Amino acid sequence: MACKDCTQFCVAEEYEFDRVLISVPSREILNLLVTALRSGGFQFEVEGKSVKHIGKDSASMLRYLAYKADLSDFQRREIQLLTLRTDEEVTFDAVRNLQTLDKYRRSIEHPEVKTCLENGRIETHFQPLIDVESRSLHGFEALSRGRGASGELIPPGILFDYAKANNATFFLDRLTRETAIRSAATLDLPGRIFINFLPNAIYDPRQCLRTTLRIANETNFDASRIVFEVTETERIEDMDHLGRIFDYYRHNGFKVALDDVGSGYAGLNVLIDLMPDIIKVDREIITNIDQNPLKQSIFRGLTTAAREQGIEVVAEGVETSEELEFVASNGAHFVQGFLFAKPNANPPVSLNWPAPSRVGA
Repeated sequence: MACKDCTQFCVAEEYEFDRVLISVPSREILNLLVTALRSGGFQFEVEGKSVKHIGKDSASMLRYLAYKADLSDFQRREIQLLTLRTDEEVTFDAVRNLQTLDKYRRSIEHPEVKTCLENGRIETHFQPLIDVESRSLHGFEALSRGRGASGELIPPGILFDYAKANNATFFLDRLTRETAIRSAATLDLPGRIFINFLPNAIYDPRQCLRTTLRIANETNFDASRIVFEVTETERIEDMDHLGRIFDYYRHNGFKVALDDVGSGYAGLNVLIDLMPDIIKVDREIITNIDQNPLKQSIFRGLTTAAREQGIEVVAEGVETSEELEFVASNGAHFVQGFLFAKPNANPPVSLNWPAPSRVGA
């Protein structure tokens, strides 16, 4: 676990417990839970819609419920757990350990991620963005990866899911941001650097900006080149809070970008409410856009509205010359995708635009 003031990742002692109280929202789930516990041979008591484990190994019981019991993911999300040490009273501090069975399962998965975070083994891979008008390099998006003890890469989805389950999202968000700046400075990458941030992890944008500027100063990196980009990792829980973050970054001279516009995470209402400086059109819209009239209409609508408001447009996930031809001819300012380069820890800084014969230019 890491609190908002911590600089080190650690797993708290919340799973060193002797007692478990389980609460369920309905008789139906209670009956399923009781059946599962009986099947596993565990001792328990039922009172109302609560269950108390009375055996000696509560951790084994929870692991059984998390992995082996015949429970759906929905049911695991509905089952609430309160873990207590011997003779610990049910106080406010104790109740802070309340969590769902699903969250418990996610918090103990992937031990390699725990080791990765404890040792700060995060690295940044950069993917180029290309300026459509000049057909030259515009900048890079910084994409974080974990590195396991055996050298294997850990995808960002697993990293952030584990961090969220262990209340360490703030820690990981800051670690990835600082690593991105240090890496960009070390590689001396040109152009803008798009750095993702998690709005639900930013308690105070002033603190976020202070740590960002501190790393930039330490590495002699020009902070004005940073674009803060809302990542697709999690849903936006508080639109007003995100609006305040955007306003604060803009007030301090930074550009802000909204990722995955057109997807379920970043709908048009989010675009309207936030009015970002840059939008990145979701790759699901870009894929095979040259063959899909509906996708073409959606893309043209987005680029038209964006241009009228002075918003720059990035087409993400461009993988074919036909997709490139369409987005370049229909309002994209920048393009990003495997057609030019995959994310890489040492990305190319010199890129060739596909030959005219390939894109019909």
